[in-house]
Amino acid sequence: MVLVITVLVYLFIQFSFGQAMILMAFGASAYSAYGLLIDKRKKEKRMELKQRLQEVKSIEIYHERNVKRIVADLVLTFLVCLGAVFFFLFAPDTYAVLKMFIGFMLLSMSAQMVERIGNFSSTRLYWLPDEERLVILSWFQSRDFPLQDLKEAGVETSPDLLRLHPLFTFLSSNQDFTVSFKQVLKLSFPEENIYLTPCHAEKWKEVFESFAEDTNEKEEKNVLPLWHPTILKRLFWKGYFAITVKGISAYTGLLIILIWLDVPGWSILLFVSLWWLLNVCVSDRVLIAATDAVPVTEGEIYDRAQVIFGRAGVSQTRLFIVDSPVQNGLATGMNIGRATVMLTTATLRLPQRSVEAILAHEATHVKKRDVLTNQLARMTFLGVFAGLIFLFFDELRWAAENQTVVLFLIVYALIMIFPIYLSFVGQWTEGRADHLGATYLIGGSKQMAEGLSDLANAQDRDLDKSFEYKLSDKGSSRKSSSSVERDSWFWRFIEFQFQVHPPMYWRIQSLSNDLNWREARKDWLIDRIKESMPDFLRKKEASKT
Repeated sequence: MVLVITVLVYLFIQFSFGQAMILMAFGASAYSAYGLLIDKRKKEKRMELKQRLQEVKSIEIYHERNVKRIVADLVLTFLVCLGAVFFFLFAPDTYAVLKMFIGFMLLSMSAQMVERIGNFSSTRLYWLPDEERLVILSWFQSRDFPLQDLKEAGVETSPDLLRLHPLFTFLSSNQDFTVSFKQVLKLSFPEENIYLTPCHAEKWKEVFESFAEDTNEKEEKNVLPLWHPTILKRLFWKGYFAITVKGISAYTGLLIILIWLDVPGWSILLFVSLWWLLNVCVSDRVLIAATDAVPVTEGEIYDRAQVIFGRAGVSQTRLFIVDSPVQNGLATGMNIGRATVMLTTATLRLPQRSVEAILAHEATHVKKRDVLTNQLARMTFLGVFAGLIFLFFDELRWAAENQTVVLFLIVYALIMIFPIYLSFVGQWTEGRADHLGATYLIGGSKQMAEGLSDLANAQDRDLDKSFEYKLSDKGSSRKSSSSVERDSWFWRFIEFQFQVHPPMYWRIQSLSNDLNWREARKDWLIDRIKESMPDFLRKKEASKT
């Protein structure tokens, strides 16, 4: 704290207020991005595991590092960020606010690459046969896996770069410890898939698969090289996802070209709007590629989905399965005719009635075109923001030159207002999907409430296991939390005001009361304010009434 205060004092003495605020913002962003890498409990976990390895019988699982493997990841990252980097370096100062946000994004991506380099350089693997555990030592991501938690074990011919690189994936949680282009051992645990490149991967698969929950014999998965025509097509769509969704190179790259061509302001706005419309039109295809989703055209889950889609009046909706240890579902597509619903493989392990509830929830998103609604809401806000900048450009430039404090207050106010606005729209559509989706289920609101409860409990259980794998409990007061229970007022405030979904406890309670959407919507509008208040204020209010 003394160091932080000293640095802040130095910044405001040495630089102008505006420059000091910018540097402080970048410092806070860097701390947020890199602070996760140097988490004290991660370091303590690594030290605990080193100590244990000295006390118990362990077998090191050897692997051979090939520097080309990490170079491939760095090249892919550079290509994704190229447009943003050029804009950050060469765009005029009139785009200073946008350049600041790009700087935050680049800091976050650089932290991901530092973590990847650290994993590549330092990872060591150990098998503890007596304790039946797999230990992974790494500078930033040490792990301790009990093999009784193993869901599945498999082998792939080589690393699938487009599945392992974080900028090319979505709706998945993959931890990449591969250090070469040799055969890959894939191990699925709650909340994350682990990818390794040990010597003799087949041998270690035989060792571990006897512990796996899914014991079905699976053949080695053949991973095609990047230059294969099939992979090039996949690379195109995944790359498009990476630069438009995970990054902003698509928009900033277009902007820097238009600025270089000295295009009028109205033309820039027109081109950016057309680019956004193109993204809206292909969003379903982009997300299918990003998740590596596989279409389902037969089987029990397909039949159940078709029944629910038929009741919702969206029978043309396609069903996809995503290989992911994260329990979740997703609706994509801007119109009913091209809509898709995705479920993860982890979600399919829930009870059938709960899977049906999730399908009904996503079918309602399709029926109400909620994906389009959220996109339009986002662009409306940005359009109004751009319009205000255009109308008050001279005033803002004067403020930038003479009243930097006022300008920064405006910027930070917008940073707060934007997520609150998106949260309001998102929670509206999510609450509606819960209550209207319940009408498509035989069990009605009760089945929807049970489905959400099963989903939340499974997510909480897996998240707790994930913390146990990677974080030390030394000196920690962490306890298992439950998202189906009402939390303290501060977390309720965060959930109601900033998250896209209403708090799970509120969603389940609302469904359990068997309210229709009109009644539930009224309660939500009240509780969004009421539940965000500190408990002592709510008690005073209750005593007055």
